[in-house]
Amino acid sequence: MMVLPVIVRSVVRRLLGGRRSLWLIALSAGPAPILLMVAQGRSAARGAELYNDITVVLGVVILYPVVALIISTAALGEEWKNHTLPFLLLKPISRWVIALGVVIATALSSFLVLEAGVLITWAVGGIVGGDWSVGIATTLAVAIQSVASAAIFVPFGLILGRATLVGLGYLLVWEGVLSNVIEGIQASSVSRIVLSGWADLAVMTIDTLSSVDEVLGRVEVGLGGAVAKVGVMALVSVALTGLVLRHTDRVGE
Repeated sequence: MMVLPVIVRSVVRRLLGGRRSLWLIALSAGPAPILLMVAQGRSAARGAELYNDITVVLGVVILYPVVALIISTAALGEEWKNHTLPFLLLKPISRWVIALGVVIATALSSFLVLEAGVLITWAVGGIVGGDWSVGIATTLAVAIQSVASAAIFVPFGLILGRATLVGLGYLLVWEGVLSNVIEGIQASSVSRIVLSGWADLAVMTIDTLSSVDEVLGRVEVGLGGAVAKVGVMALVSVALTGLVLRHTDRVGE
């Protein structure tokens, strides 16, 4: 297992290198300028409420999943496309150790990028609302989002040629449409899992809480449940990715 930290460092360095991470940080900080504009001249209580509303509607539901998707599909997808995956697979390393290292590194990379954007929005929220604790719930939300996205989209990047486009289709169709009209699949909605963890810690008004409950549907508010669900997803992802690496000949591709 001593090779695990080496894999993690290598993947994190690759995923966070270059200009892509800067663009993704800017994207994840998208709620900040909007919050700054709409909260000017409002009361401190209203500023905190606007922070919650904007970060949920724009960040948790839209921007954070897209940013984590782009990073997660690149983790093994770029190795495959750049023909560097064979150099890793030819080494005498357990495929499940490789899978574990990649999933950990991807979740960590996604969290670092997303949290950079959260910190920018958090600073704006603290300035306009005076409540410097508003970003705690959002930080935990992006941590859950990072693990969930890594669990789902790392195998996507390995198996599918256009994993990012497929992932965007998944976010649009499954998360954006089907889970809204089919109550039975709401428990599998990552955005609802993330939102349930966020809502357990966020300080909300009655109106905001009512709106969150309406979005969650059958999913109950609870940080512990959200963490448990993404933990199971991560274990399944490591097992699946390890099996694909073990039984699929990517060396010759």
